Amino acid sequence: MLNLQDNNIWRSNQIIGSCTLTVILPTQNDTPVYQSPEEIKNIIPKEISNEIIVVHYNSDSIATIATSDSKVEYNRANRYQPTDNKSDQNVTDIKVKGGFVSAILKGIEFSTGHFILVMDADFPYPKKITSEIITELIKYPNSIVVASRYTKGATMQKLPFIRRLISKGARTIARHGLNISDVHDPLSGCFALPREVVKNIKIEGRGNQILLEILVKVRSKINNDVVVTEIPFEQKFVYRVRKLEFNLILDYFYAVWNLYCHSKNSKKLQSDRIIKEQVRHKSILFLSKTARFLTVGASGLVVNYIVSFLLSNVVSNLWYIQASVFGIVLSITSNFLLNKVWTFEDRDFYFRHVSRQYLSFFVLCAFGAIIQLSLVFVFVEYSHIQYALSLILAVCIASLGNFLLNKKITFGEKIWE
Repeated sequence: MLNLQDNNIWRSNQIIGSCTLTVILPTQNDTPVYQSPEEIKNIIPKEISNEIIVVHYNSDSIATIATSDSKVEYNRANRYQPTDNKSDQNVTDIKVKGGFVSAILKGIEFSTGHFILVMDADFPYPKKITSEIITELIKYPNSIVVASRYTKGATMQKLPFIRRLISKGARTIARHGLNISDVHDPLSGCFALPREVVKNIKIEGRGNQILLEILVKVRSKINNDVVVTEIPFEQKFVYRVRKLEFNLILDYFYAVWNLYCHSKNSKKLQSDRIIKEQVRHKSILFLSKTARFLTVGASGLVVNYIVSFLLSNVVSNLWYIQASVFGIVLSITSNFLLNKVWTFEDRDFYFRHVSRQYLSFFVLCAFGAIIQLSLVFVFVEYSHIQYALSLILAVCIASLGNFLLNKKITFGEKIWE
């Protein structure tokens, strides 16, 4: 099975022959046929392995499947007739009860190709459209390619006013109501796509518009990277306009409503997932910055001790209180610089900005020291907790408070990020 995550292998012309294509030709029993298997096969590049599945729908008989080596001919009556001629083993004839969507779903069920091309056999598509769709799909294998009657460059037979109005309204509802406004012909009966696209979505087949359902459900998937490409075509042939039935219009609106609900639910699931990811990301970021701040604080203790010891015993004979004051000031300074650059990743070293931050950091650290001493006193004198444990508790509480205050006031960040 084709792994669509690795698209690069399909971009090489040397490996085009390794892909396989299934062409599904749905055809209504009482309607003239314009696309025959022989014509389709002559257009498909010879280096691409292919199979053609002709599906008759609205059949009066029980659904039957011919053998895979049966040939389907295009006779004078413009109907496909399966024969026992075994000269062509890649054309399959299937009969199903149901409509257009049922025919396509049955064709997909029995298909084996990496790529699937659906082409309404009862619609007069130009011969070159097939080769253009195949070329585009091979070039961009993770895409849905649509033969479009309405995109730029396309021309279409003029229909009666009422039918044009209904068609325009149906497309407008689909495009703007279902978030596929970039697709001009979401109701096309000719399209191609990778097998993996339809394999990973549940197609219900309501409303007789399978392409519309595929587009909506593919777009609603999380991490969707499928691109939709439209190929314009010029329709010159006159074809029979089928009878406009009111129940088909109701089915269409029912299908659009269901797809709208599906899209809404998918958006909600995506939104919930995004929120969870954001909370998770913020939690990790918060814990990471907390750990950095405490690490910097530990390094400040080392700086404080070394500076105080050197000034009072090695470098000069300063009074130990004076040496301790210098040690405290230098440790606060080193803590400020490390937290600015490493913990909070603040690269703004404009003098006025840094001076304001340093003053704020110094005051908050002094306030934190007062809190620490007060907590130690309360824990020891009133709660009767051992000094060692009281010191640990006080340091943890004061350090966390110091971190949160500096995060918010000194470096202007939100608390939870």
